[in-house]
Amino acid sequence: MDRKQAQSYLQDSLSYIRQRIVGQQQTIEQMMACFLARGHLLMTGAPGLGKTLLVKIFSEYLGASFGRIQYTPDLLPSDITGSEILQVSSDQKRHFEFVKGPIFSQLVLADEINRASPRTQAAMLEAMQERSVTYNGKHHPLPSPFMVCATQNPLESEGTYPLPEAQLDRFLIHALLSYPSESQELNILKIYHTSQPTFDNASPKTLTPQDFDALFHHAETTSVKAEIFELVNSLTRATRHLPDQEMSVDAEGLIEPVRFGAGPRGGLGLIVTAKSYAFMQGDNEVRWSHIKKLACPVLRHRISLHPRYHRQIGGTDKFIEAHIKHLEDTHNLKQNP
Repeated sequence: MDRKQAQSYLQDSLSYIRQRIVGQQQTIEQMMACFLARGHLLMTGAPGLGKTLLVKIFSEYLGASFGRIQYTPDLLPSDITGSEILQVSSDQKRHFEFVKGPIFSQLVLADEINRASPRTQAAMLEAMQERSVTYNGKHHPLPSPFMVCATQNPLESEGTYPLPEAQLDRFLIHALLSYPSESQELNILKIYHTSQPTFDNASPKTLTPQDFDALFHHAETTSVKAEIFELVNSLTRATRHLPDQEMSVDAEGLIEPVRFGAGPRGGLGLIVTAKSYAFMQGDNEVRWSHIKKLACPVLRHRISLHPRYHRQIGGTDKFIEAHIKHLEDTHNLKQNP
């Protein structure tokens, strides 16, 4: 699969998924970019917005094996990773055999991840970072490709355990799902209350391991100019303090308005996601417009603001957008997108 064939396949994929999932175009694009960048996706939104359905349709189109974990307060780590079970061989000898859990799938849906206890949430850390599971001292590699798509209810919901910063940082993109528009919601009702809904695109094509490797290779080889590296570095470092135009906030007595900003992993994530997104859009190099579009979903969960400052400016996204505007004004980027 050459670069043009890969880009054509991706456009067909996006078109197919958009027909099945109405009103979440940005999330669909972010999920595909995250997959091409070999990252993991966290989705936050109210129940009933199609988070679970989106992951299932995405796995069906790619032909990837699918595993689902429904997080509950009594879920154990072994329910995720698997465990050793006593077996009896044909010669009546007893031995322990490792039975793999649902984490051993190419596309894993961690549904309502913030419903489980911190101990169970931590069982995902090694899998997401090292792409392997260690049980009883034995190393078990996960399949390739491997992607975790986690969903969570808003943190103010009852009975939730906020994800710690270390685990949030394992997610490449944090997507926020909103309610569909009136026309989109009407379209949803019509599609899913039709006995046999028809879609324009043909049936999904199952990808081979070579096809997956080709997609990843083309995304990784998208070029990035030196000035883009410098801009991303400036933006990432800027999130560790207030924008110049917001420095007056200190006069109101706030202590540490920015608790912590994005680290080097945030900059690396922004570059690799922008490369994947540029490849999806048919471009051969990353532009500032790609960086600007992905800055909030890649950086929003890597920044912690003082609650009072968070409320004053309207959230973390507003904070990132203020830094983007300051960077554009400083480098005259609006005339050179």
